[in-house]
Amino acid sequence: MPISDVVASYGRCCVHPAFFDRFYEIFLASDPAIRPMFARTNFAKQKSLLREGVSMLLMHLEGKPVGTACLDRLAESHSPSRMNVTARLYEQWITSLVKTVKEFDDECTADVEAEWRKALHVGVHYLMIQGAKAA
Repeated sequence: MPISDVVASYGRCCVHPAFFDRFYEIFLASDPAIRPMFARTNFAKQKSLLREGVSMLLMHLEGKPVGTACLDRLAESHSPSRMNVTARLYEQWITSLVKTVKEFDDECTADVEAEWRKALHVGVHYLMIQGAKAA
C-alpha cells in the first residue's frame, strides 16, 4: 500500500473540524508526563503546527525536499537539548494520532492503519536521528 493511501486518509481526517481537538484530548490523557509539557500552549496555534507537521512528515516520506527541511527543523526543536521529546513520548504521539485517525476516517481499514503506523514510525525515527545530531 503506497503512502498515497495515508495521505488520502489524512485528507479525510483534516476536513473534520474536531480532528485536532480530539487528537489532543487523546494525547494529553495518554501519559501523565505529557500534559505539563503543554501547560502554556496556545492550542489554536499548536493545532495548526500539528496539521502542518504531519503534512510535512508525509511529504518527507514522498521524497519532497520541503518536507525534509521542515522535519529537520522539528528534529532540532524536539531534540534532547531543547524539548527533550523521548522515544516513549513519540510512541504515545503515534498511538494517539492513529487512534484519532481511526475515529475520524471511515475508510481506515486495518491495512490503512498499518500504513499509518509504518509511516509515522519512519518519520519519528528520522526525527530522533536528526534530533540526536542537533543535541
